Amino acid sequence: MGWDADWFTFRPSWAGALHPSHWVTEDEIMQLKIDTSLKVRVTLRIASGRGWYEKNWLKSDIWNKQTWSFSTNFTVDSSQLRSLARVQLIFDGIKMGANIKVNGKLLGTATSQFVRYSFDLDGLLQEGDLANRVEVTFDHSIKVGGRFMASSGGWDWAPYTNTAQEGAATFTYGIWKHVYLLYTPSASASILHVVPKVFYQGSYPTSALVDGEHAGFQVKVNIFLSAKAATKGLLQLRPQWGSTPAPVAVSVPEGISKHTLEVNASAKEIKLWWPIGMGDQPLYDLKVDFQPTAPSAPSTTQRRLGFRYFALVTGDDTDAAYVASARQEQGTASVGMYFRINGAAFWSKGANVIPMENLEGRMSGEAHRLLVRSAADGGMNTLRIWGGGIFMPDEFYDTCDELGLIVYHDMMYAQSGHAPEKNQVQDTELRHQVRRLSSHPSIVIWDGCNECTVLMGTDTGIYASFVMTVVAEEDDSRSIWPSCPAYGWSTGVHKLDCRPNGQPLTTPGTGKGAATIETHGYYQHGTGFPSVNGEIKLTPFPANLPIKVDLSPTRLGGRNIFGSEFGAVVMSSFESMAPTLAPEHWGLHGGQPNDECEGYGFPNICKGDNVMAERNYPCDSLINAYFGLYPDRYFNMTGEEVFKQHLYQCMLSQALILKSDIETRYGSAETGQVLGGRWKPLHYLYRRSIFADVFVACGANGTCYAKNDGSTTFDGQCTVSSLRLSDGAKAVVARLDVRLAAGPGTKRIFKARWIPVVKFLFLPCVVFGSVVLMFEKLRFLGCAVLQFMACGSHTMTD
Repeated sequence: MGWDADWFTFRPSWAGALHPSHWVTEDEIMQLKIDTSLKVRVTLRIASGRGWYEKNWLKSDIWNKQTWSFSTNFTVDSSQLRSLARVQLIFDGIKMGANIKVNGKLLGTATSQFVRYSFDLDGLLQEGDLANRVEVTFDHSIKVGGRFMASSGGWDWAPYTNTAQEGAATFTYGIWKHVYLLYTPSASASILHVVPKVFYQGSYPTSALVDGEHAGFQVKVNIFLSAKAATKGLLQLRPQWGSTPAPVAVSVPEGISKHTLEVNASAKEIKLWWPIGMGDQPLYDLKVDFQPTAPSAPSTTQRRLGFRYFALVTGDDTDAAYVASARQEQGTASVGMYFRINGAAFWSKGANVIPMENLEGRMSGEAHRLLVRSAADGGMNTLRIWGGGIFMPDEFYDTCDELGLIVYHDMMYAQSGHAPEKNQVQDTELRHQVRRLSSHPSIVIWDGCNECTVLMGTDTGIYASFVMTVVAEEDDSRSIWPSCPAYGWSTGVHKLDCRPNGQPLTTPGTGKGAATIETHGYYQHGTGFPSVNGEIKLTPFPANLPIKVDLSPTRLGGRNIFGSEFGAVVMSSFESMAPTLAPEHWGLHGGQPNDECEGYGFPNICKGDNVMAERNYPCDSLINAYFGLYPDRYFNMTGEEVFKQHLYQCMLSQALILKSDIETRYGSAETGQVLGGRWKPLHYLYRRSIFADVFVACGANGTCYAKNDGSTTFDGQCTVSSLRLSDGAKAVVARLDVRLAAGPGTKRIFKARWIPVVKFLFLPCVVFGSVVLMFEKLRFLGCAVLQFMACGSHTMTD
């Protein structure tokens, strides 16, 4: 059902969750026009500001002291009513507590942003043009248990609001996803979910499987049907590969029922799905038909799936004896944490994904496709869905499937008012989302939450006993993990790949048997002037240049730590920042007096009018670490040109921080990899060097290393040159032939001629077209670095 396109009026409130970032005053009447697309989109006729402009998000009376009520009239297909078809009203997404009525009758109450709500309309509907009326009324008194996007009301990278509900910060309210009518012919049943679970039929592989030569796959398909009354019929799978299995006779009870069918896929019938850079990403359609026995229209749908075998590895599976014993064991080992897919180990490199909008209704599918394409273009192969955000739109996962980015997926829990409770709403939420997303081959790990160390016998034990137990019941074909980060499992999973084994899930906690195999951090947060985020005063930090190269060997199966979140938080580009600020505030300090702030950095309580204090961590300390010590008057300057310079230096600092951090990690036994439209300088460094399969870095005293994380042997030559910025003089400081076995993690240490000159730059080590930047020490004036970057963009090859 599309909402009707006529005009309607309701009392003013805030419409960010529906679509716009515009705002209204309490005295205005807001008129909305709803278009006829399936997704509800709202256009405001009266607007007096923008949601992210200056400090508008703190004007909480607009959304927090009024009652929201959305209503419109709609028309029902008369022929469907006369044929006694079942009619359901479906809401794919309602944020915050709301009562739903049709023609004056209360249908139910929505309390979770992540649940699809379905309401039967039997006996309520009338024939006639626009003869039916739906109302959605939001009520602050409705308890929602924190089941909404945790970052809605602020995080260390998102502005904080001044409102809360049940201890959790709040911001947006509204209908943020599709709304439609579902017609099901009488005597038939609707298909709610198709959940294909793909299982590899062979033994645990420790070398890459080959198309046409492996053991094949079994696909168990859970099909969830919903019927108004008991019925019977034929249920059939129609796979794109192989032959079509015979239909199966099923009895469908009233309500929701689950039916399981199976189909095999031999090695000769399919090709393997691989992460980007390791192979292709073939996808196959799987159609499902339900044909009622009684004369009635069939129900049909389809899913796309890929064939791959993923293992979350925690032991030394390069040791045949370990593999043999682990086949019969449960829980996880404590050697480390890395990934295999189709038998091939690979270095996971990528990013954490947070919501791109705190005004969720403005998000588009194409924007999410662009986000994934940018990750792929930047050399990433892994994306983690962060637990303080949202389950992403379909377009995100579809693009990951198509491009080969694997997904490490939190459930939407992040403590701070968003911890789980074992109740029907959250049980429904978990089952709905796992069933909804189960067909995507890109999703390889489910985990319980963001940063909620799971300790049995404590409040966090619920993540094992409830959250991940429900997930495992719905999907035993994927690896599961307690949380991000985690210490692993004691029981409940197969030891080799971390897939559920049907036993109770328990964790070692931090006591006996627990070892650190996954971490979050290190984070470089900026300081410099009083703000909501960060220390109140300037706190300098070392630039980590040159890096210290770890001389210890690295090898697959050796002791390692997976770094699933680390980074440096900075401002965005001028094009992104400027529209949110008045021109007189275009500067890192806003050109205003400092706020008076108190607290411990996350978040502080600030009093004052400084608009930049309400945004992100300051950039002062970052810029000072890499570009020389600037006086406060520099950061207090405003104007277009100086603000562009501020922001560019800020983003370059982030790039240098992460570059040094990643180079240090790559050269050590720390396997850690996941980092936290318009690319920042950091993204270009990812693409040019940091996320290259063959990676070279130099550090203190000219100690360098070359590393191969690719799936093939590397043969080539590495030339390390220096560039003096003062006069452009270049000199070769090392040249050697390099042979590196297939990775991940093979490393060779070598020495370059050490030239200890301040303001000197190692640039670049070119490995068959891949550029690697190596910095000895950077403390340049901003203009010098800008000139270097311009020069570098012409002299370096992709």
